[in-house]
Amino acid sequence: MIEIGTYSAYDRDEVIALVLHCQNDGTRPLVSVEDQPELLRIKEEYIDGGGNFWVAKENGLCILKKFFVYEPYRGRPHNLGRQLYSLFLEFARTHGFSKVILDTPKNTDRAHLFYEKAGFKKIDKEELPVEYDYPYDDSDFFCLTLNGRQ
Repeated sequence: MIEIGTYSAYDRDEVIALVLHCQNDGTRPLVSVEDQPELLRIKEEYIDGGGNFWVAKENGLCILKKFFVYEPYRGRPHNLGRQLYSLFLEFARTHGFSKVILDTPKNTDRAHLFYEKAGFKKIDKEELPVEYDYPYDDSDFFCLTLNGRQ
């Protein structure tokens, strides 16, 4: 599903990458961000004066990568993993993500338990909605649906 929304600062790097990709397709002279500084000030240049700048995003999908906590800070009394995870969820929901996927090695039972308690469901590799790089051939995959959307 493609969702269309108004540009936010979180979209900046992806918008710039898309614009440069399309502009620098080999059919014309190369251009850079420096050649079009309005890309660094989209809100000010396009929205603040009464206009708009829309961004289309597919699937509302995010991939959780590299989520680590040193052992002494896991569980009680610190519960640092839960605190960090709560911040991540808040970010994901605020930015309109509807689905989170992640990978973790098969032998990481504690991580699997953490994710399952957090509402993630284990899925097969073939169910991944996108292809992405992950470091272990023996990975398990998990998916979480946010905001009641599928």
